[in-house]
Amino acid sequence: MKKKIGLWIYVLMFWILCMVPSTGMLFYRNKLTENRILSGYPAFLEEDGTWNTKYFEELQTYAAEHFAFRSELIRAESLLKFRLLRTPCDDQVVIGREGWMFFDETLGDYTGIRLSDAEIDRIAARLCAVCSYISGQGKEPLIVIVPNKNSIYPEYMPARFGKKAGVTNLMLLQERMREMKVPFVDTYKVLLDAKEQDDSFLYFREDTHWNNTGARLVLNEIYAAFGLSGQYGITDYVVEKSHEPDLYNILFPAGEHFESQYVYDDGREFEYTGRMHSLDDMKICTTSKDGNEKSILVYRDSFGRALIPYIGGTFRQAAFYRSTPYDLSLVENTECDLVLIEIVERNLKDLGDIEIP
Repeated sequence: MKKKIGLWIYVLMFWILCMVPSTGMLFYRNKLTENRILSGYPAFLEEDGTWNTKYFEELQTYAAEHFAFRSELIRAESLLKFRLLRTPCDDQVVIGREGWMFFDETLGDYTGIRLSDAEIDRIAARLCAVCSYISGQGKEPLIVIVPNKNSIYPEYMPARFGKKAGVTNLMLLQERMREMKVPFVDTYKVLLDAKEQDDSFLYFREDTHWNNTGARLVLNEIYAAFGLSGQYGITDYVVEKSHEPDLYNILFPAGEHFESQYVYDDGREFEYTGRMHSLDDMKICTTSKDGNEKSILVYRDSFGRALIPYIGGTFRQAAFYRSTPYDLSLVENTECDLVLIEIVERNLKDLGDIEIP
C-alpha cells in the first residue's frame, strides 16, 4: 500500500512540474533580457479575415518563448555549463580568458575575413559622396568607426581563434578614406594608444561596448576634428557597479548582475526634449543652456549611448538617430552645424548602403 501511495505521489509531482511552465504563463511574465524581439500571441485570423494557416505553428513558437520561468531555467542551465565546462549556452557569446566575453559577430573581423578591394573602394567612395553631400548642405561631416572589443583587447580572446589578423577591413577602409580625404577619427589608434599608456580598461569585460572612459577619449578627438575647444578628463571619476552587461545577460537572464562603470561629473547640464524612454530610442533630442552655440546631428548605433550625455551637455542642441540604414534626408531637415556618423567596426559594411538624396 505504501509503495502504491509513493508511486501516486511521484506521478502527481511529475505532472505538477510539467504543468508549471504552461499554467504559470497565466500569471508570470518573463523579463526580456535578449537582444531580440520575442513573438507576440498569434491571431486566429489574418488582416483580410481569412484563417491564419500558421496559427498553431506561431502558437508553438509563442509558448516556447514565453513559458513561465523560462529566463530562470536558461540561467540555471547556463550557469551549470559555464561553471563546469566553461562553455556558453548561447552561440552569440564567446567566453574569453579571465572572464572576458565577446560577441560572436566580431569573429570575422578578428580572424581576418576580408572584404574585397572593390568592396572597400565602394564603401570609401560612398562615404566620400556622403561627406560631399553634407558639406553641400553647409554642414561639417565626420565619420567615426568604433573598433570591436577584441580589436583592442585581443589578448583576452580564446586561444582557439589564434592571433588577431594583422590587416583588417577597418584598417583597409581607413587607408582608402585617407586617400580620398574623407574626414574621420582614427578611433582604433586613439584607443590602442590610450590602452598602452594606462591600465584602465576602455571596454566592459562582460559587455559588447566601450565604457565611459573609452567614449570620452574618442569624443576628445571628435571635438578636436570639429575644431571645438574643451577636452574631457579621464582621471577624475568614481567607480560604480551600475552597468548591466549585455553579453552576461544573454547567457544568464533573470538575474541582477552589474559591472563597474567609470562615472564622471563634468557639471554640464542638459535636458531631453520630447518623449524619451531610454538611450536605445530611435530618436533622442537634447538641449543645454551650458552648451556652446553649435548644434549637431548624430547618426549612431548602440555605442552612441555612452556619447549622448556628454554631447547633450556640450551642444546647445543635439539630435541622435539610431535607425538604419542612416537617412541622409535628415541633414537637410534638421537644424545643425555638424554631422557625426558613428558605427561599430563589425557593421562597417553598412556604410556602403547609405543613400544620398
